[in-house]
Amino acid sequence: MPPVSVHPSLLKQWGGIWKSTRGRSRNGEERKKHPQSFDKAQGIEFGKVFDSAFGNSLATMLGKIPVVSPSANALTPEGRDCVEVGPTRIIGGIRPQNYDAAYRPDGPRIVFDSKTLNDQKSIGKN
Repeated sequence: MPPVSVHPSLLKQWGGIWKSTRGRSRNGEERKKHPQSFDKAQGIEFGKVFDSAFGNSLATMLGKIPVVSPSANALTPEGRDCVEVGPTRIIGGIRPQNYDAAYRPDGPRIVFDSKTLNDQKSIGKN
């Protein structure tokens, strides 16, 4: 698979956001220990940068197939042979789960779920 890469200027842009954000706790108070961190929405958007990079690299490896956004609750991809980047619903043995990227031409072959580790607490949770 080709390297998964994110352009340095995009990382620099997100670094600037991270450095200028005063992280907030669940009750809305400013975090005192780690004031620089993404809030929940920023963390999700930052994760999408890597989801897209992974999807593009996977699509290149699979013969430069299209990269598409999945339909919200679709159990199969819209295209016959494509990589989906975005919430992709996969039915598991216990319950359905959404992944961030997937290749599932005839069922799940490759699924990817990214985690943004924003602070000490998120590292422990994940």
